[in-house]
Parts: sequence; C-alpha cells; structure tokens
Amino acid sequence: MAPESDQLSQDIREIKWHQEAIDGSMELLIRANKKSILGEILSFFGDARRRAEVYLAIDEQRTVSDIADLLHMKGSNVSRELSLLKDFGLIEIAKLTESSIVYTKRRIDRILSLSKELRQKFDLKVSMGEAAEPTSQNNVGSST
Repeated sequence: MAPESDQLSQDIREIKWHQEAIDGSMELLIRANKKSILGEILSFFGDARRRAEVYLAIDEQRTVSDIADLLHMKGSNVSRELSLLKDFGLIEIAKLTESSIVYTKRRIDRILSLSKELRQKFDLKVSMGEAAEPTSQNNVGSST
C-alpha cells in the first residue's frame, strides 16, 4: 500500500473518531436538556395531527409515495409536512434514488423517545406496515 493511501486511511479513521465523539457529546447535551427540548419539539407539532402521522410513518426509511400510500394521503400534503419536519431538523434525507427521495428520522427521535411521546399526545398507533389510526375515538387531536 502506498504511503499516501495509508495516510488517507488514517485521516478517515481520525475523522470518524472525532465525529463519534461529537455525536456522543451532542447526545449527552440533549439528554441533559431533555425536558426543554422535548417541550419545544412538541410545541412545533402543536395540534398538527397530520404532521405527527407523517413523522411517525417514516419508521426507518420511506419515500413520499410510501408515506402517502400508508396514510391514504395526497403526496402533496405529505411533501409539505416532510419539508416542515426537515426544516425543523427532525428528519433527514437518507438517500436519493433516480425517482424519489428517501427520508429517515434523525437520532434525536431515539434519544428523546419522540415517537412514543407523539403517539401518546395524538393517541396514534403508527408503525411499519400499518396506517395511522386513533386508538380511541375520544381525544382525537388532543394535546397534553
């Protein structure tokens, strides 16, 4: 192996190590400020049940059409909610294909148990392969 290649490999390993350290520090900061951060995020959702449904439907990686089909919504409505979620920093683009954009939730979802909080707030049950449905007819769109 050429010395330049060895140096490049070492540089890549060092960058990955630094990124892991930054990610770990960010996770600790988020956990330390969980209540206020979660409050701000839940405020962003407000009474926007559709936004919560779209967010919860992302479950791993999904395209606009996947989410629209799952939730029986128009693609334009899903796209609008995804744009807001992306701008707020809750989701990101996982990959681009020739015909679509694939979205995924960011790590903050796991750190804050955000999906669980939204399911409780909006009384929703959404997971891989099942459509959004209220789990009871009462409290539809309610907030806690």
